[in-house]
Amino acid sequence: MSWSRLVGSPDEARAALADPGEELYLWALAAPSPAWTELGFVGLVPGTPQPAELVRPVERYLADVEATRALGARLAAGLRAGDLVVLSGPLGAGKTALTQGIGAALGVRGPVTSPTFVLARVHPGPLPLVHVDAYRLRGSDGQQAGRVHLDDLDLDDELPHSVTVVEWGEGVVEDLSPSRLEVALCRGRRTSRNGTDHRTARVRPVGPRWSVVQRP
Repeated sequence: MSWSRLVGSPDEARAALADPGEELYLWALAAPSPAWTELGFVGLVPGTPQPAELVRPVERYLADVEATRALGARLAAGLRAGDLVVLSGPLGAGKTALTQGIGAALGVRGPVTSPTFVLARVHPGPLPLVHVDAYRLRGSDGQQAGRVHLDDLDLDDELPHSVTVVEWGEGVVEDLSPSRLEVALCRGRRTSRNGTDHRTARVRPVGPRWSVVQRP
């Protein structure tokens, strides 16, 4: 999995942020300090003894919907059963398109569309995909209405054997797993040349599942 680049110092991190290549996030084995915090690095696993693993998402430009799907396919290559992917971003930012890319790369059956009216949809395949839309679990103002537990989704049997992708999941579904990938999608201004929406994505791993130090 080539999602990350290891940096050894804040200066090296600055250089990597200026020329990130294809990495989705930077990774450092270092104690938290103001120098790292100012660059946007946060702890991967809270409470880890020092030195800690720090991560910093790299903003990726997505030229169009196909680029968003391609990012989903790239993420799918590193996913395994039990993984949780939490998507955030405004309407039209590409959450469903990214999920479509994940589903296509996993080889699931059936079209991947927004599950808004059913809350969750299970797509069978070699590695099944559970696609959840948590928008209705929020309040009328779109803010968090309460965290979700397994019993709320009635997916106890599917989640350990599937990849679970949750749209509008930020601040709502963190209790589903101690580890997750957080993907923040943003929608930019329209270009005057061809009317295409510019999108960006930031991918941040959270929890021991993504820890290099703690992996066997």
